[in-house]
Amino acid sequence: MNTGEPSPTSTRRTVAAVFLAGVAVFLVLYETQGLLPAIREAYGIDGPTASLTVSATNVAMAVFLIPFSMLAGRIGHARQIGAGVIVAAILALILPFTPTPELLIAVRFLQGVAIASVPATAMAYLSLRLPSQALPGAIGVYIAGNTIGGLCSRLLTGLAAELLGWHGGLAFTATVSLVFGLIVVWLLRHDLFSTSRSRSAREVVPTGAEAADPVGQEPAEARPPRRMIPLRGGLWRIYLTGFLCMIVFGGSFTMLGTRLQHDPWRLSEGAVALFFLIYLVGTVVTTYYGRLATKFPRTRITLVGMVVALAGAGLTLIDSLPAIIGGMSLLTAGFFLGHTGASAAASASRPGVDSTRAAAIYLTVYYLGTSLGAWLSAVLFVDFAWPGVVGMCAVSLIAVLVLTLTEAPIGFKKRN
Repeated sequence: MNTGEPSPTSTRRTVAAVFLAGVAVFLVLYETQGLLPAIREAYGIDGPTASLTVSATNVAMAVFLIPFSMLAGRIGHARQIGAGVIVAAILALILPFTPTPELLIAVRFLQGVAIASVPATAMAYLSLRLPSQALPGAIGVYIAGNTIGGLCSRLLTGLAAELLGWHGGLAFTATVSLVFGLIVVWLLRHDLFSTSRSRSAREVVPTGAEAADPVGQEPAEARPPRRMIPLRGGLWRIYLTGFLCMIVFGGSFTMLGTRLQHDPWRLSEGAVALFFLIYLVGTVVTTYYGRLATKFPRTRITLVGMVVALAGAGLTLIDSLPAIIGGMSLLTAGFFLGHTGASAAASASRPGVDSTRAAAIYLTVYYLGTSLGAWLSAVLFVDFAWPGVVGMCAVSLIAVLVLTLTEAPIGFKKRN
């Protein structure tokens, strides 16, 4: 039995599997977001009901993240990842054939359950399979997979719907996700059929002083005792920041397509899908966030982000496509400044707090924020059109500003 470090080939296979798993599940996570007008018309339902096809998936994902993170050690991390990607894709294939909106929403909820198994498990699996020096880069690759999948979930589905109708758009995305899922299962085949489950993975992790925790931060013997719910040291502010930011981001993008398919533009699903390329602004912001964090406290960066997002939300009130693009770009940049800092602060909590559990709780409230934002924005759009959505964004962003202004400087601090 080989108890040394994994071979380069094994490492590449593991990283590729987790990367593709992230792409596969996030590819079907937001697939209905850009198709809400078509879904509303096809089933004869109102906007808030149609938005539940987005909210239900995110609620399920939020609820099952922590249970899946606890279950993975029993059934095997690779098995949980493999099952999640395949089940999520199969459920996605069912979506175009659902005869009622109630069944559509129910299937979307089940998709969220399946999707949750991957983000709840992926980073822990990487920490078990890879040497500590390879872990940071591997986690970065996995997060990139999530970002690519989330973007393509809106973009590919919308572009395919332009040619094939909304049923065809969903079927196309589901097929791509299933292909990726099958590749993931093939890459994970050695761990999937291992009788020792997670034990075989742990055998390749360096021992003694080099044994890292799931986020590669400290020796195993130095880990603090676990607490039930880490809320001390201002963590509740961090959780609430992520929740409020996601209300803004999830809600605005959920109703953006509906707005653009109304007068005066009447854009098609394919044209609306191109607006989701604005997400790439977030990729740029997160890339440079580390440099900002070495110079300024997290709280100051968050304040700037919220002001930028407020300005962007206000700019979208102008009935001009360039103004909407510019406004949504500013809103996206501001959101990622707040979210990236809060996420990192939750993961790096010290001391006496289980950083892995703190990060899991942050993700839970983050996706609950997506769910609430998607539904609430649809409700407000019915009565107040786009200004109602902007009002929701403004209230949430101002709340984050107040939270941040009253917060003691924690998280990233200025380096001398």
